[in-house]
Amino acid sequence: MKKVLPIFPLFIILIAALIFSKNASWENSQKPIDKLSTSSTAQKSAEIKPPVPTLETIFSEKRADLSKLDQGKIIRLVATGDVIPARGANWPAVKSGNFNYNWEKTADYLKTADLTLVNLEAPLLKNCPLATEGFTFCGDAQHIQGLLFAGVDVANITNNHIGNYGQVGINETISLLETNGVEWSGFSRLAIKEIKGTKFGFLGYNGIGVKINREAMAKEITESKKKVDVLVVSVHWGEEYVLVPDEDGNIAPDKPIEIGHLMIDSGADLVIGNHPHWVQGVEFYKGGLITYAHGNFIFDQTWSAETQEGVVGEYIFYENRLVDVRYKPIVVDKSYQPIFVESERAAKILNQVQSSSLEIKTLTQN
Repeated sequence: MKKVLPIFPLFIILIAALIFSKNASWENSQKPIDKLSTSSTAQKSAEIKPPVPTLETIFSEKRADLSKLDQGKIIRLVATGDVIPARGANWPAVKSGNFNYNWEKTADYLKTADLTLVNLEAPLLKNCPLATEGFTFCGDAQHIQGLLFAGVDVANITNNHIGNYGQVGINETISLLETNGVEWSGFSRLAIKEIKGTKFGFLGYNGIGVKINREAMAKEITESKKKVDVLVVSVHWGEEYVLVPDEDGNIAPDKPIEIGHLMIDSGADLVIGNHPHWVQGVEFYKGGLITYAHGNFIFDQTWSAETQEGVVGEYIFYENRLVDVRYKPIVVDKSYQPIFVESERAAKILNQVQSSSLEIKTLTQN
């Protein structure tokens, strides 16, 4: 006799099976969506990589797109050419009592940077004699007001004119800078400024009238890099009044390209060159950048177009990575005030920097 299963238990089993099947189907359908969503987010994050500047991007009219990066990690460093408030460039400020004078047409831009670096190539002294000629430079101590007005954060003082009034003049300048909260680099001193959690270090070297001690410099740079995230090295070097960096006998006995490469090899991230009083080119080398000369910024060399011209370098970092570089052309007018220029004059200056850069690239490839 066949046994007949009760209908009610079968109905219960069928309902349970259906519920289990739906749950399993729903869970399985959700897992690929979660994975897809996670994968998509990770891919999107991976795609937002900081740009890497090149010679082509530096001289392109199109700026690097930094809008998708964390704006709280972007740091703007600007650096000028030679600042020499001596001789003719000292007179207007002293006579008027306005020591912001030399900076009035550029300060609004300079002070917007997170870090502003200058090469201060004259001691600032309380008893600086007024002069219009000669090569013994000094500026009135009250020029410190101009540096503060322009938002200068760091002054490199290792160059061939800072010692024109001996160690006494150097000490007075250092004391003036420190009293007014302006960091200084040079003479084996590492200046450190922390911006948005990133430590920037500044060193300075002079190769005019002396040969740079390469071994000591390399060691100092390597040790300094261990203490900071970004190392900026200022250097006074090379032949004056030429477009392509070169040595100049006993006056400038080192080859700037060789020294610049050694600085990067030793740990420098950015090399800021000055002294030639003309703009010169730039070079990317092993992940670092060398700007060979920014030209003049505050000086009385208004006797030629080239000595009146310069650039302010704008170096943009994303934390410790250089992501964009721009050069803003200036002209030192007859009243010894640098002014930003545009159109044809700006194009001429930038073309000189670009032309020099291409010549440097050719030299280093041979």
